[in-house]
Amino acid sequence: MIFHYQISDSQGKISQGTIEAASAKEARNRLALQPGTLISLKMAGEKKKAGGIIIGRVRLVEKVMLAQHLSVMIKAGMTIDAALETLADNSSSVLNKRLNEVLVDVRKGHSLSAALAKHPKDFDKMFINMVAVGEEGGTLAKNLAIVASQQKKSYELRSKLKAASMYPTVVLLAVIALGALISAYVLPKIIGFFDSLNVTLPLTTRMMIVISRFMAENWLAVLGVIFGIFVAWQILLKFKNSRYFIHSFILRLPILGKLDRQMNLALFCRTIASLLDSGISIDRALQIVSQTLGNEVYKREVILVYHKILKGMSLADALAGRSYFPSLVSRMTRVGENSGQLSETLDYLADFYENEVDVITKNLSTMLEPVLLVIIGLSVAFAAMSIINPIYNLTGELGR
Repeated sequence: MIFHYQISDSQGKISQGTIEAASAKEARNRLALQPGTLISLKMAGEKKKAGGIIIGRVRLVEKVMLAQHLSVMIKAGMTIDAALETLADNSSSVLNKRLNEVLVDVRKGHSLSAALAKHPKDFDKMFINMVAVGEEGGTLAKNLAIVASQQKKSYELRSKLKAASMYPTVVLLAVIALGALISAYVLPKIIGFFDSLNVTLPLTTRMMIVISRFMAENWLAVLGVIFGIFVAWQILLKFKNSRYFIHSFILRLPILGKLDRQMNLALFCRTIASLLDSGISIDRALQIVSQTLGNEVYKREVILVYHKILKGMSLADALAGRSYFPSLVSRMTRVGENSGQLSETLDYLADFYENEVDVITKNLSTMLEPVLLVIIGLSVAFAAMSIINPIYNLTGELGR
C-alpha cells in the first residue's frame, strides 16, 4: 500500500512524500525513525468525507474536551490528522464539521494553528497561539493540556454566573407571566362588572384596570418597544465606545460590578499564567489576553499595561496604580517576578478570585431568595386585593 505523509522539522518547515508499507502502523514506525514530527499519514486514494451545511458555533465545553483529548492522543504517538479524524467521528455535528475543515487544511500542508486560525469564531486567539507556540517548541501536547485546563476554569466560572442568575430570571419571568395572565383573562371579564357599579373603585383596582386596558389596546406596540430595546442593546454592544460605557457602568454597580470585576481578574490571571507556562513572552501574552477578555474596560486596561511593558516596565510596575487592578495583584505579581515564579503566583491569584466569585454567587442567591419571594407575594397580594376589594365593599353596602 502507498501512503502519503507530511513531516515537520524543528524549524516548523513541513515536507511531504510517499512511502510503501504493508499497513499504516508499519509506515508510521518507519517514518518515526526519520528526523522531525509526523503530522499526517494518509493512504493513497483515501477520499475526504463530504459534509453538509452546519450552522452554529463550537461550545466552550467542546473545546475543553477537544484540547484535552488531542493532547492525550498526540502524547500517545498519534499523528495530528489521525487524532483529528478520530475526534471528528465522535463529536457533535458542529465540531465534526469544523474538525473536518481543519483536517483538510492540515493534510494540505498547513500547520494545526494556521488551520484553526481560519475559524476565529470557534477558536479564540489564546487557543490558536498556544497551539502555534507548541508547534514551534515541540510541546504541542503540553500546551494543549494547558489550554484544556485554562478553558475548563473559564467554563466553570461562566457556569457559576449562569447558575446564580437562573433563579432571579425564573422568578422575574413568573411575575411577568402572572401579570399577563391576569390582564389577559381575568380583568377583561370583570371590568364591565366594575364599571356598572357606579362606585369609586380602590386605587389598586383603578391602576390595574388602566394597565389592563392599555395592554389590550397597545399590546403590539409594547412588543415592538421591547423588541426595539433588545435590538438597540445588541447594536450598542457592537461598537467599542458604547460597549465601554455599558461595561464601565456595570462595574460601578454594587453587587454585579464586584462580581464582574472578580471574574475579569480571575480570567486575566489564569490566562496570563497559562500563556507564560506555554513559553509565550509577557508582551505577547498581554496582547492575546486583551483580545480574549469579555469586558471592554479591562481590554483597554490590559492594552495600556502592554504599552508600559514595551517601554521596559515590569508587569508589577505596569499594574501598580491601575484602578481596575487591586494592589494585591501588583504586589503578588512583584513577588512572582522577584522569585521567578510569576505563572505560579498568577495561578494562585486566579484561584483566589475564582473563590471570590463562588462566594459572591452563593451569597447572591441566598440574599435574593427572600427578596424575590417578597416580590412574588406583593404581586399576588396586589392582584388579589385589586379584584377582591371592590367586591367586598359592594357586598358590605348591600348588606346595610
